Amino acid sequence: MDGVRHDYPNLLSGGGFNFISEKGLVATSLVPMYQSSTFPTHVTMATGVTPDKHGILHNGFFDRNRGFYSYSPDASWIESEPIWSLLERQGIKTATYFWVGSESDWEGTKITYSKAPFNGRISEKDKTKQILDWLDLEPKERPRLIMTWWHGSDSIAHQSGSINGKVLNQLRKQDKELLNLITEIEKRGYWENITLIVVSDHGMSDVDNFINIKEILKNNSIDSTLSIGPAIGHVFLDDLSDKDSAISALKQDSDLIVWDGGELPENYNMFHPTRTGDIVVETHAPNMLVTRKNSNPPKGMHGYDPSRNKEMEGIFYAYGNKVSINQINKVSQLDLAPTILNLLEIEAPSYMTGQSIALD
Repeated sequence: MDGVRHDYPNLLSGGGFNFISEKGLVATSLVPMYQSSTFPTHVTMATGVTPDKHGILHNGFFDRNRGFYSYSPDASWIESEPIWSLLERQGIKTATYFWVGSESDWEGTKITYSKAPFNGRISEKDKTKQILDWLDLEPKERPRLIMTWWHGSDSIAHQSGSINGKVLNQLRKQDKELLNLITEIEKRGYWENITLIVVSDHGMSDVDNFINIKEILKNNSIDSTLSIGPAIGHVFLDDLSDKDSAISALKQDSDLIVWDGGELPENYNMFHPTRTGDIVVETHAPNMLVTRKNSNPPKGMHGYDPSRNKEMEGIFYAYGNKVSINQINKVSQLDLAPTILNLLEIEAPSYMTGQSIALD
């Protein structure tokens, strides 16, 4: 569920979240990757590795060899194997409904059932119907892993701010459809064989200060290629001799933290040989990096460092087979892929960073 902050379900009652809270497992929160944005976090959850290893640094980024990436359906940009590919290679059928990175084959491995291309107008009710149709297949044809993206509250919160009546109304709709999915599985008597995991990719903070990186560099006669997210900006200089003057110019804004691209903190997990800028600019909410003026700027945003901003943390709920009634502390997005593999009794590859979450 896109953009559902860790505390949002506490504002709801009578739906799927409440059901799982009473009869399943709930983590305090799910800690996202940095940048805490949709594409890098979805790919981390699907691969079990950090963005510097899977290569998807943000929803859009610049690669010195390949050029610009922006919300691309081309899985060749992903540099670590997604879990559906790993399973398909072992003869296990999988299904995806708009999970980031699943719209095309990964290194020639096909997903048995994949919905593509992405269409944001498709409702969660339609997705529930398809999930149930997949579950109703004969055992030999049934996928053993289904991964799906739901709208969550992301778009509404970007437009109106992190928490308000509009966000709550959208969350109630998602909560109701989650309960519908749970109920339909119950009617079929499938819970003995199904584990449901509900996560979000990131949380949400309010923003009101917009810092134009392009303007700062232009005013100082520095030419560059920019790849700017809300919290992190990559500056690829046309002339490396401009690095010191560019860093100095950017540091004039007290809301910016400026790094030499090769000296990023290791725990940021952002250094990629062709996708990290010569200079990396960082900021924190309520600030947001931009490259142009916007007559209708967002009021809610994410992407920020989750170690400094708890509002970036998302949700982790689990119910069904192999899940006990429990409340646990926060877990990492890196733990999702190993947990899925453990449920399927498949050994996680050694390169995966996370650990399987104890659900029972």
